[in-house]
Amino acid sequence: MRRALARARDGKTLDVAEAEVLLQAAGDDLETLLGHAGRVRDAGLLAAGRPGVVTYSKKVFIPLTRLCRDRCGYCTFATVPKRVESPYLAPDQVLAIARDGAALGCKEALFTLGDRPEDRWPAARDWLDAHGYDDTLSYVRAMAIMVLEQTGLLPHLNPGVLSWRDLQRLKPVAPSMGMMLETTARRLFTEKGGPHFGSPDKDPDIRLRVLTDAGRSSIPFTTG
Repeated sequence: MRRALARARDGKTLDVAEAEVLLQAAGDDLETLLGHAGRVRDAGLLAAGRPGVVTYSKKVFIPLTRLCRDRCGYCTFATVPKRVESPYLAPDQVLAIARDGAALGCKEALFTLGDRPEDRWPAARDWLDAHGYDDTLSYVRAMAIMVLEQTGLLPHLNPGVLSWRDLQRLKPVAPSMGMMLETTARRLFTEKGGPHFGSPDKDPDIRLRVLTDAGRSSIPFTTG
């Protein structure tokens, strides 16, 4: 612990073993670690030319759809078709939310949604077909363009797992995107009864690949 704390104090890059040691810090060791972390943070801000300044973005939340093909046991966002008036927010609803956000000083529109609900729910597939969209991501892209052009809010997209092609398709319409890694523990995904069992988009290997591809694509990406 002392060696890992000393390296953290000096701003050294920690290896996995050292990081694991520091995760066990408690009591005085934890207080020491927090102090070191604060100094490293402040040094980084100073080097960036904004000492003591933490930035944030005012955003409005746009839940484009609460349907999802995954079955995460803990999720309170996803629901089923019979519990929503419509599988997706309509364009006029999206625009109304965005305009309200802009009026309150927001600069960003956070699009949140379930992963590819059309693969699980016929109601989602039928809605997309009726409105002329090939898939959920096509609708996400269209709504991002609409919000950007009509309100000036910058779209931040959280559509879940994305392929390389998906990333390139969405990059021109969204300054940033995001997806929580959540965990690298495969047992939570592979073992029956696990919180991610039966959820194809929660495979840690796939999610890590998305984060890597986003970096290779120079897309600013939040990771939770």
